[in-house]
Amino acid sequence: MINIERPEDRIPPDTFSLFALGFRPFFLFSAIVSVILILLWLPYLYGHLSLASHFNPLMWHAHEMVFGFTTGVIAGFLLTAARNWTSMETPSGTPLILIFSIWTLGRLAVTVPLGLPAGLIAAIDLLFIPSVIAGLAGPLIKARNIRNIAFLFILALLWFANLLMHLEPLGVSNSARAGTDLGLGVVILVIVIMGGRVIPFFTRNPLPGMTPRKWGWVEFCSVFGTVVLLFLELLVPLAIIPAIWSLLLGLILLLRVSGWYDKRIWQHPIIWVLHVAYASIALGFVFKGLALLDWVPASTAIHMLSYGGIGLITLGMMGRVSLGHTGRMLHLPPLTVMGIKVLTVGILFRLGATLFGGALGSALLGIAALCWILAFGAFAKEYLPYLIKPRIDGRPG
Repeated sequence: MINIERPEDRIPPDTFSLFALGFRPFFLFSAIVSVILILLWLPYLYGHLSLASHFNPLMWHAHEMVFGFTTGVIAGFLLTAARNWTSMETPSGTPLILIFSIWTLGRLAVTVPLGLPAGLIAAIDLLFIPSVIAGLAGPLIKARNIRNIAFLFILALLWFANLLMHLEPLGVSNSARAGTDLGLGVVILVIVIMGGRVIPFFTRNPLPGMTPRKWGWVEFCSVFGTVVLLFLELLVPLAIIPAIWSLLLGLILLLRVSGWYDKRIWQHPIIWVLHVAYASIALGFVFKGLALLDWVPASTAIHMLSYGGIGLITLGMMGRVSLGHTGRMLHLPPLTVMGIKVLTVGILFRLGATLFGGALGSALLGIAALCWILAFGAFAKEYLPYLIKPRIDGRPG
């Protein structure tokens, strides 16, 4: 049957469409929030600003980058992708506004010293992930989309990690660090899974004759190994075991991403950014193994995974998804391409800041922070009109 689109079904071009689909508010404001977070964090590190948030400053920075910025991006992606996976409606309009408002209130409650009780702050922040699960569960379960129902359990694990963080300011347990590590690990698991699905596909499409190479044991070990590592650090007291596991996992992920490589990717920033991001995750696991053996600082692994892996994958995926779901050609606009290049170089500065320390390390840290601000600020500026206006083809979404 031919689906004939009627003119009256088209969305007028002047309609405010920020809440038409999940990616729109969460991609835009996650980028903005990440810039604000770094603008607050950097002067604190240099001694020019006092942070009196719900957590101690270090835990606040970790919490907001994982459970604020990154979880916001994941929510926007899943609330959008689930519509494609199930051909069913996902939250838009008022339900999406409600979910987004909960996320926004969480950011304010955790960061701004409003004098709220710690229990109320925790309750507000911990409400966000369940609201996302509620928005996803209906379509995924009704469509019997078994392959992606797993994301509901992954989100639940992310919620548990957030709970562990909040238990510390509540005076229940000293579990904030464990919550940070688990939360970061769950986010990386999402990237390992989704990256393995989409990066080969995105690479093959614009490159004639390109066929990604896949090995069954590599595909299995990539996901299984990441899941196991989530718990090895928490449950196994001997550092040597998670260290070796992490080193091997990093090498397996490097082998995995090498199978998707084609030298022509460097002509397409929308593709190579995803490859560099995935390679950063792999190297992050290598550094984690070395850090557990006390051969490199732990911060090296953390920031290779977060600044390099999460930073680049979120910037690249937000750029691509926003183009596709607003009816545009898949060619990144110039400011975002610049931002991707700047953030890629910023990885070296961020690693250098950890390795060198002292005055040089402090200067490199400032440059890395500036790279992040420029990259995500450029995305927010360039994509603002795309995300608040209707699709250019007039279709809903």
